Parts: sequence; structure tokens; C-alpha cells
Amino acid sequence: MSESSPSHSQPSRPIRFGLRFKIILGLTLFNLLGTATFAWNHYRVEKEATIEGIRQKLSAAARALPDMLPDGYLDRAVAREAVSTEEYDRIMQRLSAYSDDIGLIYLYTYTFHNGVFRTTSSNGTAEERANGSYAVYWDNYEEPLLQEAWDTGQPRFGETSEDDEWGHVYFLFSPQTTAAGTRYVAGADIAIKDLYRKLDASLRNSILIGVISFLVVFVFSFWIGTRMSRKIGQLADYTRELAAADFQPVEHLPLRRTIGNMPAQGRDEIAQLASSFIAMEQRLNDYLRELTEATATKERLRNELKIAGDIQLSMLPRTFKDIAAPQARLHVDLAAGVKPAKEAGGDLYDFFFLDEHRLCFLVGDVSDKGMPAALFMTVALSVLRARATVDYIDCPQEILRQTNELLITQNSACQFVTLFLGILDIRTGRVVFSDGGHNHPFLKRAGGIPEMLSFRGGIALGIAPGAEYTREELILEPGDVLYLYSDGITDAVAADDSFYGEERLAGMLAGVPPASPAAEWVESSMQSVFDFATGAPQADDITVLALRYLAKAS
Repeated sequence: MSESSPSHSQPSRPIRFGLRFKIILGLTLFNLLGTATFAWNHYRVEKEATIEGIRQKLSAAARALPDMLPDGYLDRAVAREAVSTEEYDRIMQRLSAYSDDIGLIYLYTYTFHNGVFRTTSSNGTAEERANGSYAVYWDNYEEPLLQEAWDTGQPRFGETSEDDEWGHVYFLFSPQTTAAGTRYVAGADIAIKDLYRKLDASLRNSILIGVISFLVVFVFSFWIGTRMSRKIGQLADYTRELAAADFQPVEHLPLRRTIGNMPAQGRDEIAQLASSFIAMEQRLNDYLRELTEATATKERLRNELKIAGDIQLSMLPRTFKDIAAPQARLHVDLAAGVKPAKEAGGDLYDFFFLDEHRLCFLVGDVSDKGMPAALFMTVALSVLRARATVDYIDCPQEILRQTNELLITQNSACQFVTLFLGILDIRTGRVVFSDGGHNHPFLKRAGGIPEMLSFRGGIALGIAPGAEYTREELILEPGDVLYLYSDGITDAVAADDSFYGEERLAGMLAGVPPASPAAEWVESSMQSVFDFATGAPQADDITVLALRYLAKAS
């Protein structure tokens, strides 16, 4: 097992609540909830239907009650002496027979007299008729719902629970008016204790059905949960074994054969999941093989690019003392540096003597980056060195013109290079230079501040046949520093997407001590850019050349 994959050796965390437990628990809770909902809803619906039937029965009895009374009776029964005892008893017997026949406890009428409800008719139960305790004419009666029915003129139903032989009683107060306009209240009571017994029995039956269904669902959920969790557990073990084998083929393992047989054993989601796992393993094996090959190829190319970059950098001069005689180093201090954005880059610099006293120096920047730019940079540098001869010791513009024409004939990829080329007479400090679309250098006079050179720039080399370049001139005094750079300096990007810029570069150059060697000018400016761009990738090649003029010839 690879040391780079330590997680393979770590034991898996124990499962606190397995899939089987969750399936059983979920189905059990669902079944319990369903059973309770079913039982309660069945009880509620049955009770509402029964109560509605009772209401209709009481309403029918209240409507039939006036027909069982003598004509004009309710209009007469509005005073204590209006009805004789004999007449009332006959009415009581008639109402009692009707009530016994349809199963009512009481059937009665009330009138409202001087703020009190008075009994005007009523039946009596068998026991009350036997002992004479039934309600008599003009007995008073108090009940809030009775008062509410009288006040609103609307029927009112109610329910009471008494500790007697009737138990739960359901009653109705129905306000009515005779043809002569006499108001009264007809009422009826019925015992509903049998109703609650029936409802309780129905509820028990519903619960029994729920318990039976619960047991059936529990057994089924236990079976299906065990079956599913076993197969999913096998799939989980299979993925762990696959990871432990660094995702190499594991067809020889028994568990792999079990997983391989799952798609043929069923057509459910588990079988599809197993089939997906097998397809994933095959795709993963193919991917790892391709990744291994691609990584090897990439590493080989990276090494080749690194070698190409090293060869490219070896074409550039290392230090000024490698090419300058001791006498020349008394007049000039020169240093340069380059940092490609990739393994190989398109920036270039060079410095070499055309004769004993004239130093040619240049900085360039090829379009694009990477290997194409590096190859074109190599061609450009070779052509420049071939054209920069003593014959053009005072004509930098001609060196650029001829280089441009030669590059165009070898530029099938339509690349170009910007270039600044100068020739310094180390005895006098006179510099003649020409520009091909490159960044203007900074000049820091002794005791002054850095200032960008102002001149008419030319076009980049390699794209415009017949292009002409201008010759410019300046005089360096002892202590002056000429600073050349590529746009990788000013175009450097920070993590907040801001640019380094020319203003920041001028400020950095102003802070370099005047007596600092040229190498410090190079190192300080490059380090300033690196610090500025911390946290952001290098976007372009960076090249710097600093030329410090020390003294004129005596």
C-alpha cells in the first residue's frame, strides 16, 4: 500500500444506527401514526354521523309534539290556573307513551313567564309515573342553553353527563311559535350511553386492526430492512476493499464476485447500484491507467522543458565580469536577471562588447509565453548577435532593421519581439539606442530621481516588412543608472487584481541607495515585484537590466 494514501489504513467509523434499524424504525413510526390517525378519524366520523342522526330524531319529536296537544293548548298554557291537573295528566300519559315508543327520556314544552321558564307539558318516565314524581304543570326550570335558545330564537343542542341510570344525555331546545303568535320552547332528551359503548367498541376494533397491521408491517420491514442493509453493507465493504487496493482490479476477491452477481439476481435499485459500482470500478481503472500514462508523459515533458529552459538561460550572459576586461569594469557596472513564468520563457537580455570601448546591451520580450516564445527568443537572440557587429557601431537602428527583416522570413507563427538596444561608449558615457516597441527605460541621474526616457518608439520586430527605426542618443554622467525592464514588471498582478505599474516601479527605484551596485538594483526591483504579487501566480516573464556608469576615461 502506498505511503501517499494513509487514509486507506484507517478503520471505518462504527455505524451507530444501521440502515436496517432506520428502515424498521421509519416504517414502525409511520404505521403507528397511520393506525392512530385511522382509529381517531373512524371514531370521529362515526360519532358525528350518530350525533347527526340523534339531532334529526330530537328535531322530529319537537316538531311532532304540538300535534299531540289539544287544539289551542299552547295558547292557553300561559298562566298557572289555565290548565287543570286532570288535563295535564292526560297529556303527560300521551307524551309518555310516545316517548317510550321512540326511545326518548323526556318530551316537554316551556313558556317564559315573568323571567322564569315554566313547564307547560311533559312526559314522565315509568318510575316517575309509578311514584308520581314527574314534572307537574307550571314547575319552573333553569338552564343556560334554554335561555339562549329563547333569546336567539334558534335551536340549541346540548349534552350532559349525570350520575344516574341515564348517564350521558343529549337534549334539544327548539323555540317555536303557535299560529296565534304564542312563543314556547319544545324540548326532548335522549340517553346516549349506549352510543358511547358502541363508539368505544368501534375504537377498540380499529386499534385491533391497527395492531395487526403493525405486526404485519413490522415483520415485512424487518425482512426488507435486513435484505437491503446486507446488500448495501456488502457494497460498502466492497468500496473499502477497492480503496485499500489503491483502486486496482479486485475481480479475484469473493466479495467482488458477490457484487458482480447482484445485477443478475434482481432488477431493483440495489441491483442497479451494484451495476453502477462495477461500471465505476472499470471506469476508475481506465482512468487511473490513463492518468498514470498522462502523468508520466507530463513529467517527461516537464523535464524536457526544464532542460530546454536551462539551455535557453545558458545562452544569456551570466555576469558582466565574464565579458568585461578589468579596465572596462572601472567605467561600467552592469547586471541583469530573468525569471520565466514557465519552464522556458520569451524574455531576453544580452550585453557584449562590439570593440574594446563600445558595449552593446539589450532587453527584449517575445509575444506569448512558454516553449513557442522560447524558440522564437532563441532565433531572435541569434539573429541579433549576428547583426550587431562593429560595422554598425554607431547605428543601433540598422541592427534592428536588419534583424526585423530576417525574423519576418523565419516567422511562420506570426510572433514578434519588442526590443530596446543601446550601445555605450564606456570612455565618454555616450549612448546611442533604438527602440522596437519596448517599454521605455528609466534613467536615474546622480542625485536625481528616476525618470522614464522620452523618445519616439518603433514597431515590434518580426511583423512589419520594411519597418524603419530611429536612432536616439543620450550622455551618461558618472553615478547615472540606466534601468531596462520587460512588461512582466509593470504588469505583475497582486492577489487583489491590482497592477504593479510604472508609478510603483519609479518609487521603488527612487529608494535604492545611489551607490548600490547594479546587481542590487536588479535584485531589489525583482524582489519588490515578487512581494507585491504574493498569493497570485506569475503572469508573465520578468526581465531586468541595470547599467550603472562609474567614470569617464581620463
